[in-house]
Amino acid sequence: MKILVTGGAGYIGSHMTRMLASRGYEPIVLDTFEFGHRQALPNGATVIQGNVGDASLIQRIFAEHKIHGILHFAGYIRVEESMRQPIKYMKNNVIAPVTLLEGMKEAGVKHIIFSSTAAVYGNPVTPLISEDHKKDPVSPYGLSKWAFEELLRVYDRSFAIRSIALRYFNAAGAALDGNNGEMHAEESHLIPLACAAALGKRPEFMIFGTDYKTPDGTALRDYIHIEDLCEAHILALEALFSGHQSDVYNVGTGQGVSVQEVVNVVKDVAGKTFNVRKSDRRSGDPAVLVSDPRKLMREFGWKPKHSDIRNIVESAMRWHATHPEGYSG
Repeated sequence: MKILVTGGAGYIGSHMTRMLASRGYEPIVLDTFEFGHRQALPNGATVIQGNVGDASLIQRIFAEHKIHGILHFAGYIRVEESMRQPIKYMKNNVIAPVTLLEGMKEAGVKHIIFSSTAAVYGNPVTPLISEDHKKDPVSPYGLSKWAFEELLRVYDRSFAIRSIALRYFNAAGAALDGNNGEMHAEESHLIPLACAAALGKRPEFMIFGTDYKTPDGTALRDYIHIEDLCEAHILALEALFSGHQSDVYNVGTGQGVSVQEVVNVVKDVAGKTFNVRKSDRRSGDPAVLVSDPRKLMREFGWKPKHSDIRNIVESAMRWHATHPEGYSG
């Protein structure tokens, strides 16, 4: 089966592409390479450079390949940037992929898995966030993801395009075989930044916000290992192929880990200390984001196998230590 993976050369998309290939699927990668890396892709993968908002390209892809399903990862992801440039995020994350949905409708492709986010919930009002928690995103990034989820509901009702939106909490870590990891041109994710500081690639690590109402004052997040996350996508895709109705699921562990705790684990794994500077909170960052993942576990039999925070950090540290220049090295 051919699976179109949009944003398939990015951090999550490239891990997903490799897992699809290892499971006997034929991934077709569509990526602008604004942020993605060709070197992250498995040998033999079909790679197309372009944007999901390019109607003629989308039509050509569907005409040339019998696509059975889509994994949609393409999108901007930086919360802080979205606060400064909300229109950029709406155009890229909501308007452009409507072209993809229209292409699906015209080609008769009926199954799509959407890379959504816990940011749709905003500031939680319960200790664990279930899928029916109110949606009140505090950033344009979160709003853009919520808006596209709503569009998927429209295309389900109107055109019988079935979708599953997976609301990630914090994807983290690197491939257990050491071949793939997390590398962004402008890194904004906590664990890669802390690893870089521990490896001497950055002069310091910044903690944004130490006055949250949490046990140590730093923000609490739910970290999910990249391979556990990709496994959830495989299960969701195969469920759609088996007739599952459109739905949404949280992907997380149900365990909160503070920024300070992550820093402590990175120092311990690295066997060295590094400078840590504390700064004010960033706009758009909730104090606590911890999932209630029981729906995914109950319905798909999924459970995280690699998402202990130490295991996540160890896998990330291995990759960063052996790829000091990222994929370019």
